[in-house]
Amino acid sequence: MGLENYSKDYSEFLNHKKQAKDKRVGRLFYILMTIFGLGSIAFATLPAVFWNLSTGKRLGAKIENLPVPTSEVIVENPLTLGNIQVVKDPDGFTYFTTTYNPPKETEEYKLRPQEFYISIPELKIERAITKVDSLNFKNNLSHFPATALPGEIGNSFITGHSSLPQFANPKDYDSIFTKLPSLKIGDEVYVDIDGKNLKFLVQFLKVVDPQDLSVLAPISKTGRNLTLMTCVPPGTSTKRLVVITSLI
Repeated sequence: MGLENYSKDYSEFLNHKKQAKDKRVGRLFYILMTIFGLGSIAFATLPAVFWNLSTGKRLGAKIENLPVPTSEVIVENPLTLGNIQVVKDPDGFTYFTTTYNPPKETEEYKLRPQEFYISIPELKIERAITKVDSLNFKNNLSHFPATALPGEIGNSFITGHSSLPQFANPKDYDSIFTKLPSLKIGDEVYVDIDGKNLKFLVQFLKVVDPQDLSVLAPISKTGRNLTLMTCVPPGTSTKRLVVITSLI
């Protein structure tokens, strides 16, 4: 065999070997990307699936046994609290809003606290800042405008963010309420407001649709309630969890 033919055959051998190696690398890359993609999907969706099978089922069963008799409910339509609407942002997140404007010029408003602090020992939440009459809960919890202040007769309505359980952090307002569904009847919620320390006990939990305005309503004629709300299942915004507590 001539040197020229030998060189040609050897070059073809090397090219064939390189092509085979490239195919193996390509297949390996494809397998790894497939595993990564499936893992990412499982990472994001399995918590919601498990939540629906366990926590969601448990909370749904409690709706039938509310501790407040229907005859004692005094407000079926919370629009009496102001012009409340349900709106949807460009990302598809649904939330409550209102055109209510606090009477800032009155002496009563000037004496009204602008923020208070919520602590939930069971969730390791310590003195979470809660802004009064606020619709923004990016850097704090928010007290919905026109609802009662903690300790007053009525329903003090508080909203906070949740996230995937893997990212839950009681000190991060983007995920502070992630573990809210783990609360149980009898768990304690503390509020520091205007120099007073108030103690609330969890009465019941339920899951509602994002458009359900009834959760803003006062619960009974003399009740002093604090309602905590966040999105569920974890990492989604398809439903809302409300935790109703009562002052003791």
